[in-house]
Amino acid sequence: MKNILIILLLFISITFSMQIEDLEKDRINHAIDQMYKENFAVTESIFFKIRDKYPDHPIGDFMMGTYYNYLAVFYETDKFDSKIAIYYRNSENKARFHIDHGNNDPWFKFYLGASLVNKGYLLGRNKSYFSGFRHTSNGIGYIEDSVKENKNIGDGLLLLGSYTYYKSSLLSWIFDKRKSGIAMLKKSIDTSYFSKYLAISTLGWVYIDYEKFEEAEDTADLALKEYPDSHFFIFIKARALFEQKKYALAIDHYQDIINKIMKMYERYSNVDLFNSYYFLAVSFKNLGNQVKARSYYDLAKNCELTVNEKDRLEDRLDDLEDLFE
Repeated sequence: MKNILIILLLFISITFSMQIEDLEKDRINHAIDQMYKENFAVTESIFFKIRDKYPDHPIGDFMMGTYYNYLAVFYETDKFDSKIAIYYRNSENKARFHIDHGNNDPWFKFYLGASLVNKGYLLGRNKSYFSGFRHTSNGIGYIEDSVKENKNIGDGLLLLGSYTYYKSSLLSWIFDKRKSGIAMLKKSIDTSYFSKYLAISTLGWVYIDYEKFEEAEDTADLALKEYPDSHFFIFIKARALFEQKKYALAIDHYQDIINKIMKMYERYSNVDLFNSYYFLAVSFKNLGNQVKARSYYDLAKNCELTVNEKDRLEDRLDDLEDLFE
């Protein structure tokens, strides 16, 4: 009788774990919606509650890692790196435990793979390139397995499509699967549980890298219909307009970004400010307005940047010098 009860409890536990994504889908998407609306305290509270509700499941830690990853990009800062690393490590360990103990739910492979990929990105950003590549490559293997076993995990397609595109960009002279990566990203927009707008953002930047600037603008507009004040998406629109030489329109968007940044309650970095000044200086220069161009050049040069930030922005700093030499 005792053995039957243990088996029954184990079966209920496994069945329940397989339903968590469906049970929490609406609540998680509400949290993500609030994140894009910059109501960060609401997002954090919801993800903490999910983590407390399922202490042995990776979903809560994964969402917390995703939340702090978003903040790192939003504020262009490394202030949150330790929290990102901790939560993704917790998610990785919990997912690995379930897999090692025979739970074949493909969501566990997704959490394990996505945690490794995101850790790999973090390591690469901090110049630990070999370790970052190793984590990313290992993670993509789990992502591929999760997508094969459950084609409805569009969140996995987001990572797989992004990885396929950028790997092909580096090795396009050997093989070119960039179109395949883009197709996966487009599909992930419609099939992701939690990652629709991250997929839109990723696809927008991929189109810019691929020099498909009209498509990038259209992609940005998809997100801006829902989040018109998010500089997360305004940046894509502005860059797409800039690359199409629609300088006057690009100027309006970059000035909107600057106005928004200046009103931020917290600011940990001047990277976004510098980038906005940079594109404004170049745009005004191309329009023949030397006075405005020079004023934004001066603002860009006077931005306080850390040594690491200057290293990241080295090409643009050099471009400014060449432009106004």
